Amino acid sequence: MRHLFALHTFARLGLAATFGLSACNGQEEVAPDEPCATTATVRFCYGLTTMCPTQHTTLELSDGTRIRPTGKVWEAYLPKQVDGQVLRVSYEPASKPTSGENNVNYVSLSCLEQQVLRCGNE
Repeated sequence: MRHLFALHTFARLGLAATFGLSACNGQEEVAPDEPCATTATVRFCYGLTTMCPTQHTTLELSDGTRIRPTGKVWEAYLPKQVDGQVLRVSYEPASKPTSGENNVNYVSLSCLEQQVLRCGNE
């Protein structure tokens, strides 16, 4: 009888340990947001119009918001820019350049990926 009691106690401890370990695996993983998680479309602004008083390029987000990118990541992309191209970006608000317009959302890009569209990839 004593061995049966000991076996029963070990079985309970084993179950408790299993459930305790599985509870650790069920916790939400804490990780930073995925880099380049925002989709944006390149929009050329040729200037001398009401919407575009100066010549520049903006990025149009999926909600229609337009942002004016700055920074080293953007400068490296400029020679390869194509109007209407879809990009994946990450950004932070940036201060307005001294010659910048007041009503423009200036951002500093920290990540920029060019999407390569293939069959079935939207």
